[in-house]
Amino acid sequence: MNKLKYVTGLVVLFCFMQGCYKDKGNYDYQAIGKVVIDTTVNNIRTDYAIYRNDTLRISPDVYFNGTLVTDEKTVADKLSFTWVIFQATTGGNVYSRDTLSHVIKLNEPVTKQGGKWIVHLTVKELATQVETYVRFNVDVSETLSDGWMVLYEKDGATDVGIIVDDRSKKGVVTPRLFLDLMKSSNGAALAGKPVALVHSTAALTSGEVMVTSEHDMVGVDKSSFGTLYQFADLFWTPPAGQSLKAMVVNPTRKELAINNNRIHTANYASVGTFRTNKLGPAIPGVYGELEKWSAVFYGASYDAVVYDKTNKKFKQIPVNGTSVVDFPAQATGTKFEPSNVGLDMKADDWGASFCHYSIMSNSTNAYLLISNFYNAAPAAVGVNKIDMTACPGVNAVTTLASAYAGQYLLYGSNSNVYLYKYNSGAVAEAAWSAPAGETVTCVRLQKFFHLAFMNAIIPLPNQVVYIATWNEATKTGKVYSYPIDPSNGSIDKAAERVTEGYGKVKDMSYKWSL
Repeated sequence: MNKLKYVTGLVVLFCFMQGCYKDKGNYDYQAIGKVVIDTTVNNIRTDYAIYRNDTLRISPDVYFNGTLVTDEKTVADKLSFTWVIFQATTGGNVYSRDTLSHVIKLNEPVTKQGGKWIVHLTVKELATQVETYVRFNVDVSETLSDGWMVLYEKDGATDVGIIVDDRSKKGVVTPRLFLDLMKSSNGAALAGKPVALVHSTAALTSGEVMVTSEHDMVGVDKSSFGTLYQFADLFWTPPAGQSLKAMVVNPTRKELAINNNRIHTANYASVGTFRTNKLGPAIPGVYGELEKWSAVFYGASYDAVVYDKTNKKFKQIPVNGTSVVDFPAQATGTKFEPSNVGLDMKADDWGASFCHYSIMSNSTNAYLLISNFYNAAPAAVGVNKIDMTACPGVNAVTTLASAYAGQYLLYGSNSNVYLYKYNSGAVAEAAWSAPAGETVTCVRLQKFFHLAFMNAIIPLPNQVVYIATWNEATKTGKVYSYPIDPSNGSIDKAAERVTEGYGKVKDMSYKWSL
């Protein structure tokens, strides 16, 4: 009996060993490496408090199988590194989870708006897909400097950047560039292509920045760029559709929007300093398709000045008016009839003597029309009409900047910027050319429509010119800035500064933080 038990045991043991041997052949066993993230070094904290757009630096030591990893490249086939940032709280706006970096030591700006965030490092062993991670709490405080705002189209949507340097803000030592503020502050850029960007002085107490695209219009906080007022919040009765052509604020604290080819106005000078006032119902009137334009400098006589591109004439809404009407016949001595222009508008800007300077053309000729909507009577609007037909590039004008302190303007055409001294009797001269592959999309002089604000906050008013370009092949936008003589338009090209990272720039304007 004992002998039988012994034999039986040997058979069972043999079968067991055979089973193990066969099973071993069915699997691919790999040794698990060991990753250690050491956060006791380099003054690393568990909690960080920074200002928005500041650079967050966290430098852990990472060990793999007991060896310090000094370079991502040396372990590229073994480990991956991913830093991400996401919300630490729930409720309210939902923001995207964004990747910050793929290196061991984080050294990246945090563009998320003010609030509680989590920064998370994952180290993954590629062979086993095992992850080791560490998290840090980051409290972001809002602060966004005065500076030069850039409105651009990126991926079919509208976003904003801000250039901060000693040309755009007093006392700046270290230049900064903030990009994609709408996306980083609100979770997404504004839908549709860009239309307008202006820091409003209508609601004096709050002073929102108004950002407008073809499909949306919002008021954002000047310090955070977080949206305070959605499209519907800006109207007493929100329009049914959202198809925007223009949004302007003027020096007499009026706002105007053209939506669905209809004009909406608000007068903050007469009603409130807060944004408790809103855009009113569409003003009725007889007109065709409106140009994507509205006058900025219009005075107490008007609630709006627009251009009817179908019938090729200026139209107005008289102060407290209830209809869009023509301008009256002009007095003796004026140079053109606003209600019978007969030209297509190419580009416009406000400038010297509070006038508007419009390059306009027909099939054969081009002209500069100078209009005074600010302090001239409605019958004395047509200040001047100057033939520009002989000027180079005038048939392809896309953008114009008119001097406030001098009698000249700069216009962009294809890859060039031209200087035109309109009272000299001479044709325009080439002033600047873009590098190969780039075309000019926007030219602006550093100024601000509210003149008291301009002289108080801009360090070099009327002394800096910005030229934006677009490279269609590389899909990149740039902004060049130069000192410019405010009296004669001479550009100091030796003092060039270039910023990039934008999309296709539509407009540029000033932001203040008083």
